[in-house]
Amino acid sequence: MSDIEQAELSVIGSLILSGGRVLDELDFSPSDYRQPVYEQIHRVVADMKNLGKPIDVLTVGNELTLAGVKVKPGLLHEAAQSTPTVASAEYYAGIVSDAATLRRVSTAAGQIRQMVEDGGDADAIVEAARSIIDGTQSTVRTSRVEFIGETIGDTIAYLESETHDIPTPWGSLNRIMNGLKPGALYVVGARPSVGKSVVGLQLARELSKHGSVAFVSLEMSKNDVNIRLMSAELSLSMEVLMRKTLAPQHWALVSEWRHARQSLPIGVLDNAGASITDIKRFVRNVHRRKPLAGVVIDYLQLMNQAPGDRRPRHEYVAEMSRALKVMAMELNVPVIALSQLNRGSESREDRRPRISDLRESGAVEQDADVVILLHREIDGDKKYEIQMLVAKNRHGPTGGASMDFVGHYARIEDKI
Repeated sequence: MSDIEQAELSVIGSLILSGGRVLDELDFSPSDYRQPVYEQIHRVVADMKNLGKPIDVLTVGNELTLAGVKVKPGLLHEAAQSTPTVASAEYYAGIVSDAATLRRVSTAAGQIRQMVEDGGDADAIVEAARSIIDGTQSTVRTSRVEFIGETIGDTIAYLESETHDIPTPWGSLNRIMNGLKPGALYVVGARPSVGKSVVGLQLARELSKHGSVAFVSLEMSKNDVNIRLMSAELSLSMEVLMRKTLAPQHWALVSEWRHARQSLPIGVLDNAGASITDIKRFVRNVHRRKPLAGVVIDYLQLMNQAPGDRRPRHEYVAEMSRALKVMAMELNVPVIALSQLNRGSESREDRRPRISDLRESGAVEQDADVVILLHREIDGDKKYEIQMLVAKNRHGPTGGASMDFVGHYARIEDKI
């Protein structure tokens, strides 16, 4: 009998000899047994304990018969007699659980090998392989239970440590939400032409002071992004840059800016057909070049649905928003997803947007830690004023901040 077989038998023996008491001590799944019959015995013993029934070799055997589970004659006696000590039940269970994890990894490796042999898109295979491995890891035993009292020391150390929140470029907004938190998903929603791309790029510039930034532009080319950066930082008119009517003094500024910004760590993906798989791969590549400070997606609804994916669009957007939240938590950086709003606000007397105006998916609101809605009158006296409305804030208060929209320089400024 192998060590693993003996360990499995000893776990069963411990369950019986302890009258089921060790069930509460085992961080262990019945599916971890290699022998299916052991899993069935384990589940029967657990049911008996939950119902308050006495547990011993005879009663367990009787319950197995009633449940229609066929067990080799003498197996329960053998399990009880071959168990060295009930006190080591947790150790035996650890051996069984570790062996189960290795079997799952082996199965996953076989699945990945088969995908490679079948051929197909390399990036899709890599992403599928990651999902398989993640699924394998999720079956590993959970960590030990920690009561609140045991974790207070860590919380106090966190409170005493230097804050890692990254301020936004706007003090009036920071006073509401205290900057961008690592691991959080921020959704910035607006109707077209209100200024969400300006907000996204300005946030990317601020994040780049703290590390690299993955800027996913599904609407603008790299040239468009660079022109907006140039306009914002040099106070050069967007009209002059777009029409290419630069005067000699402008070229001098541009030349100086180019040299000063050679090492600006903002990576730009300007693939209009990018899927969530493409975006995750791009973000990982940016992170390899330089530790990541944040991710900006411009904008959520433009992320491409894979060919053949026939799900309703709102279901796909919901999956993408969840994937972005998971990305934020895994990389421990803020992820900012710009989002289109529906036309709901345009039909109301009060045209300020509401969180219910988020287009295509209520899941976006659910996944977001913070939702910021932008409001600006496109025409009239107030077209140079933009409001940032913090409609949801999982980490603090909600509220609004009014700022100056300096569209000809592609930036937003705090009111003086």
